Parts: sequence; C-alpha cells; structure tokens
Amino acid sequence: SGTAPRTFAPDAQTTRAMMWTVLARLDGQDVSGASPWYDKAMTWATQSGVSDGTMPEVNITREQLAVMLYRYAQYKGYDVSKTADLSGYTDSVTISAWAPQALKWAVGSGLISGTGTHTLSPRGTATRAQIAVILQNYCK
Repeated sequence: SGTAPRTFAPDAQTTRAMMWTVLARLDGQDVSGASPWYDKAMTWATQSGVSDGTMPEVNITREQLAVMLYRYAQYKGYDVSKTADLSGYTDSVTISAWAPQALKWAVGSGLISGTGTHTLSPRGTATRAQIAVILQNYCK
C-alpha cells in the first residue's frame, strides 16, 4: 500500500519494518491493527527467522534486503541454490560478513542487479520503487 492516501512515494527509502510488513503480507499474515504499526510483522519476522527484529525504523540496506529475502525463501522451502560470482563488482569487498551467501543467491536469481557500472551497493539503501521491482522478480 502507499505511504498515505493517494501517495505511493516510490523514491522514498524503505525501512526494515516496511519490509517485514511486506513479507508478512506475502506470507498471508494479518498485520493490521498493531501498535506500533509494525509490531505484528516484527513478531512474524522474528518467529519465522526472516529477521532479528531490530532497528525497525532504520532504512533497509540492499544486503539486509537480500538476507531477508534469502531467509524468507528458506522459510518457504524454496530452492536457494542459485549463486553468482560477485567478484566482478568493484564494491564486493564492502559486503558484510553475514551477507555474501544471500547476495550471491539474490544476484544469481536475478532479484538484485548492480546499481551502476560494476557496483552492487550492498550497504546502500533501497527505495520503495527498487523493492517493488525486486519483489516482482521474487514472485516470478
């Protein structure tokens, strides 16, 4: 849904809580009526192993997004064996120690691509529009 009535805000950053909510809804969970608004989604995300439930209002990074999608795919029992060689990305050395496997899968599966000439921007944030495209690819 949008950020307000008649506003989608495609260029706005996406928080971790927004991503938990999207994935919980994708899983068929009812996350409405919580206080704070993301509480039910956060509970689902931690119980399913998709996220540790920390930093809900912090903008999600591309590597955090990849990890959440990877863990969600594992949770659903999907094949996560596709991988890609990330050494061609000049910023691959900046990938956090906990994220390479998920990013290799996300790139190998065609979910995430580079952000410029030979860059992956693992610690860069993701806009709502970028996540919409990534989720569209994920659902295929």
